[in-house]
Amino acid sequence: MPQQEAIKAQVIREFEAQRRVTLLRQRTQQVVVLIGFSALVAVCFHVSGFFSGSQGSDPWGRIANLLNIMIPDLKPEALFEDRGTAGSLSSWFYDMPTWLSLLWETVQIAIVATMFGIFGGFWVSLLASKNLSPSPVIYWLTRRTLEVIRTLPDLIVALILVAAFGVGPLPGVIAIALGTMASLGKLYSEANEAADMRPVEAVRAVGGSWWAQVRFGVLPQVLPHYASYGLLRLEINVGAAAALGVVGAGGIGIELSRAITYTEFDTYFALLILIIGLIILIDLVSEAIRHRLIGLEASA
Repeated sequence: MPQQEAIKAQVIREFEAQRRVTLLRQRTQQVVVLIGFSALVAVCFHVSGFFSGSQGSDPWGRIANLLNIMIPDLKPEALFEDRGTAGSLSSWFYDMPTWLSLLWETVQIAIVATMFGIFGGFWVSLLASKNLSPSPVIYWLTRRTLEVIRTLPDLIVALILVAAFGVGPLPGVIAIALGTMASLGKLYSEANEAADMRPVEAVRAVGGSWWAQVRFGVLPQVLPHYASYGLLRLEINVGAAAALGVVGAGGIGIELSRAITYTEFDTYFALLILIIGLIILIDLVSEAIRHRLIGLEASA
């Protein structure tokens, strides 16, 4: 018994010593990462001129001045008067029918581009998944192609397409669809690679084709992830469609560009409020759809 107690004590001492060494190594790594990240942030602030810009060394003051310019001079006593009354909401949102029409066009661009992106992203994700791709060569080529597409900014692609096809929604749809396909292709492929392969092996064992393995072995596991990523991308694409309109790709961005050109900052702020409200509405709808797909509402 005394010998066993001595062995236990020795094992505990060795464990504690190893634990202290491991904790010290982990904490040292965390400190090094924190210092490195802080240095990177400091360099970025210095290079960007955030705290030492040509417009002054007070960035928060510059932001406050910008907000002061953007916020309209509303008058409480005239808040709900007609458009001709200065200080009313109607005079601020003076062209609401046109804005809503352009906002709806922005939503249409985002929806069509997202649908094309989801469709393309699904098929390329099967080729870009290491556990599903027909061959390593196809896997490598698909991955590299998606990386190349993701490096192309939507704005640059839209500019090229506007020059090729002319002003209108089509360049915006193509540009956003390409970016969506590349992003969702990566996300979907990672979801595919995280799927349990035992159902796939079972389908293969009974003679199922490659598509049958995907259809019955993988898709039931990853469809909620697909839906979540697709709905998230729809929210992103609404903002992207609004931004691309600035270069002539249709939608509410046309009015944003006009407001910027004529320094109508209050109009710009009104348009931003409409876009933000639209994105919040889409987020609420997508959240309800996602909860329904994963059965969260039923379980609640």
